[in-house]
Amino acid sequence: MAINNFDSIELNVADVLKKRKLIFLPVHFKSITVDKFNIVKIEDWVNTKLRGRYCITQVPRIDKDDKLRSIAVIGFEEEKELTYFMLACPYTRRTK
Repeated sequence: MAINNFDSIELNVADVLKKRKLIFLPVHFKSITVDKFNIVKIEDWVNTKLRGRYCITQVPRIDKDDKLRSIAVIGFEEEKELTYFMLACPYTRRTK
């Protein structure tokens, strides 16, 4: 029985270099709005289930009453990760 079994560890280069989570939302990222009360749970889910670069940030938007609001958005570099996130993440609010 080997104590140091590294066969099951997968390293992500972006995680090692601390470049996976961005602090700004690049133009080419695909994004959606998320519930800002579940940000920590969503971030944990993204870190364990997905591998690409992402960004969770607050952006200003004008609502129906012409008031400036700050909403939480999450963006992914790869569109397939956004699709998987929208289908599988249990912390996203699904509206009818």
